[in-house]
Amino acid sequence: MGKSASKQFNNEVLKTHNEYRQQHGVPPLKLCKKLNQEAQQTLHGHGVEKHKEDGCGEGICK
Repeated sequence: MGKSASKQFNNEVLKTHNEYRQQHGVPPLKLCKKLNQEAQQTLHGHGVEKHKEDGCGEGICK
């Protein structure tokens, strides 16, 4: 997934998630680039790769 597709996906997920939060009377979330980067580094440190599609579904683990 390219950077612009990934950004669009993140924004769509955030929008949908915040709509759900609104239904329950809680404030919306915002994306945090630094937190996303730290989470990605943590995943890589635990043997998890970036998202890949291999034609048979999705795989993120080595």
